[in-house]
Amino acid sequence: MVRGKSPFRFENMWLKMDGFVDKVDSWWNHHSFSGTSSYVFAKKLKTLKEDIIQWNRQEFGNVDCKKKELLGALATLDAKDGALGLTETEMFERNEVRSQIEYLLSLEEISWRQKLRMLCIKEGDHNTNFFHKMANSHRRHNHMSFLEVDGVIYEEGAEVAAQVVQFYKTLYQKTEEWRRFVEGLEFDQIEEAERGWMERRFENDEIIQVVRNMEGDKAPGPNGFSMAFFQHCWRVVESDVLVVF
Repeated sequence: MVRGKSPFRFENMWLKMDGFVDKVDSWWNHHSFSGTSSYVFAKKLKTLKEDIIQWNRQEFGNVDCKKKELLGALATLDAKDGALGLTETEMFERNEVRSQIEYLLSLEEISWRQKLRMLCIKEGDHNTNFFHKMANSHRRHNHMSFLEVDGVIYEEGAEVAAQVVQFYKTLYQKTEEWRRFVEGLEFDQIEEAERGWMERRFENDEIIQVVRNMEGDKAPGPNGFSMAFFQHCWRVVESDVLVVF
């Protein structure tokens, strides 16, 4: 089934790049918008998203492609070492290649762990193969090859999508002419002090504590930014976040 354009997902491995938070700081403060605090915050996240996507294409690149290139270079150096031996410069180059491969493998592990959302696995456990297998298992489980409605089987992507849309249109239609009323029923009530406490504004310390305690791999909203982004870049977005709340 055609899914359309892939949504933005913030990759926590980007946070491992030296100077990334400083880049976010410059991008964040480069844009200025007017309006309500929540509107300004949403617009800044949207423009930051475009800046990160462009930076990822131009500078960060594809981790898997880089890893394959480095593995090829390492294989060439190992073959030369077995046949003719390596010079001191080439031995230093091989050590550098190995170090870069280890670094890319750690980034790949972070990315797969985030996709899999296995909170019981800690960063650095080196379970990339396990992450691959579990992620592929989830994809197979979520794949919809056909849909049966009233005894009729639909296999074409457009037909399946149309039947799903129709199902929810019917589900949320009002079919009954009557509705229940609550007049005359007695409910427990909270005290005036408790009601005032619930309606008060959040304190800054409460917001900061919640952000710190949330799981970094999770994205709390549809914008695709994980909690790890807010935790590492809090000094950049703090003033805008606190104004919203």
